Amino acid sequence: MIASLAISNTTYNALLFLLPLSSYVFGSRYILHDFHIKLIARYIVESLSARLGGNLRWENWKADEMQASMRAPRAPTVVRWNVLQPTRLTFEGVAVTAFLAAGVVSVMTWAGTGPSWHLAAGLSILWVLDALAILSLHMSFRRSS
Repeated sequence: MIASLAISNTTYNALLFLLPLSSYVFGSRYILHDFHIKLIARYIVESLSARLGGNLRWENWKADEMQASMRAPRAPTVVRWNVLQPTRLTFEGVAVTAFLAAGVVSVMTWAGTGPSWHLAAGLSILWVLDALAILSLHMSFRRSS
């Protein structure tokens, strides 16, 4: 919604600066949910399966299924946790695109007329915060893989 509003009118282009920050927030939530799902899987293996005498075997079955899908000649990229993985593109790709677009739009808008110093300073701070958010999100995805 922010992106559609930002590109609908040139006076709203500064809203592009909000996309990397919101991508960071939502991407971090996704990574947190992924962490908790992995924690639940570990609980199944270490606690529940042990209580059932090792007969649950859900994790072994899952690992076998994942290996089989990775050996397939055309393994789906949604299974592989790489830069082109759709989830990463949803968060990181959108953030980087908005970050670059906001920079280009700012330069093009102010090429002829310089902005006031407080507006330029504020948007510069937002751009630095966006860059830090994108970098942090990228590192979080790398750690979680």
